[in-house]
Amino acid sequence: MDNQNRSDIAAFPELFEGMEQFIAEQAANFKRTSVILAAIALPGGMLLAWLLNRVA
Repeated sequence: MDNQNRSDIAAFPELFEGMEQFIAEQAANFKRTSVILAAIALPGGMLLAWLLNRVA
């Protein structure tokens, strides 16, 4: 396995162009997905708890 240094990234800057934008877009998608999941899971969990309480 090659021994890599921190300066290796500086040797190929074109490989890392747009990395900040990519990370920002992925973070925004993750936040949006988390909010949608929470919006579905919370009422669904409350409904399930209510139904289980009603049956038991």
